[in-house]
Amino acid sequence: MNEWLPTLSANGGPRYLAFVEQLESDIANGHVKPGMRLLPQREMAQRLGVSVGTISKAYTEAERRGLISGEVGRGTFVQKGKASPRPRYGANETTINLALNVPPYTGEDEAIASVLADIAAQGEMANLLGYLPHQGMRSHREAMVMWLSSLGVTADPDQLFITHGGQHAISVALSLTIAPGDVILTERFTYSGMIALSAQHKYRLHGVETDEHGLVPEALDRAFTETGARVLFCMPTLQTPMGSVMPEERRDVIADIVRKHNAFLVEDDAYAFLFTAPPRPVSLRIPERSFYLVSFAKCLAPGLRIAAMIAPDSFRDRCNNAIRATGWMATPVMAEVVSRLIHNGDLLRQAKRKREKAAIRNEITSRVLGEWLPPLTTPPGFHRWMPLPAGRTVLALVTQAAHAGITLAPPGALQQVDRGTLGVRLCLGHPPTEAELEKAMTDIRRILDMTETISFV
Repeated sequence: MNEWLPTLSANGGPRYLAFVEQLESDIANGHVKPGMRLLPQREMAQRLGVSVGTISKAYTEAERRGLISGEVGRGTFVQKGKASPRPRYGANETTINLALNVPPYTGEDEAIASVLADIAAQGEMANLLGYLPHQGMRSHREAMVMWLSSLGVTADPDQLFITHGGQHAISVALSLTIAPGDVILTERFTYSGMIALSAQHKYRLHGVETDEHGLVPEALDRAFTETGARVLFCMPTLQTPMGSVMPEERRDVIADIVRKHNAFLVEDDAYAFLFTAPPRPVSLRIPERSFYLVSFAKCLAPGLRIAAMIAPDSFRDRCNNAIRATGWMATPVMAEVVSRLIHNGDLLRQAKRKREKAAIRNEITSRVLGEWLPPLTTPPGFHRWMPLPAGRTVLALVTQAAHAGITLAPPGALQQVDRGTLGVRLCLGHPPTEAELEKAMTDIRRILDMTETISFV
């Protein structure tokens, strides 16, 4: 066989998945051999009479499954193939998990394994297993400054602290700015990690009114005055769970309000890499009052437990001591892995693949759930917010979804610290394949439509 062309049947399913499934089958039965060069995407699309976008999705999914690999300047070649990865990060294989907000698989395990093998082969492991600086090795901090620059954030390595993931960075920032019993302002619906921290350290969360653009400035100003809070935690970019993106003009106003109240900002920018040109962080407007953090959980893998935090200059010694007190240092081996992936370009490639996967999975979700979801007006991320109309309850939806083999976050996991529109966060990254994601969304649509029909009987 000199070239391979699938027969895409009109069975109602996504055509890119039919492409991948036929390729996988043909490799398994020996009709397609490893090493065969596939047609370029544009030519494949023309020969099959489909869009280039469909073929691009098919090649991306086939590469994720290990069926093909692209070589710059040479083309795309068939591999031996391997089983599609099963749910990761401790998932139950009998359910489809839409509650855990993890990135979709894009071959990050292979990139990380390759770097770890290089570290061992080069005899570098011993240098990473001792007691090293609390702030992180300077070479690692310099690499992370390079990564931040790709996000439009300028920083000095002396300002940057490497932590055990974003949650550790948030905990350190809060421990330096408030005491147990103090109030923390957040968006009305806030990150579940903040809820866990508030329970552990007796912080009091106060939700601030939000709209489709994030925090409402007048409500934030009023909340500072009424509560006496000294800290604001927020996610201006692809906020979790709501998915809002704060416009630049509002970021200016939010920074002014924090400064006016002599408060501090803890800004989580976990999803900046999903933008080709990320919005400018609020923290850059008030660096003397801000703790800015970016983790590598979403652009690489949660198990790395590595994040970078930029702290005000006046907090440098206290940050070092806080990291020492809560873990001595972030794991140097994992920081070395991240550093090397930055230098060799694999982190940029992973970020691009995550963006592509986010686009594919959001298209599936929008198509299946239709009018149940607000239109997507921001770059696609790994989660969508689905508001429920009056008369519906999140608990009922969570329970019905569980009976259908789908895990959704229960109401208490994403705290609504003020009353407002009820809804549920749908996490798109965990299902191992787009087909399984589509099945889950179809089941959720069936549950919603069935309940709607019953309610009018």
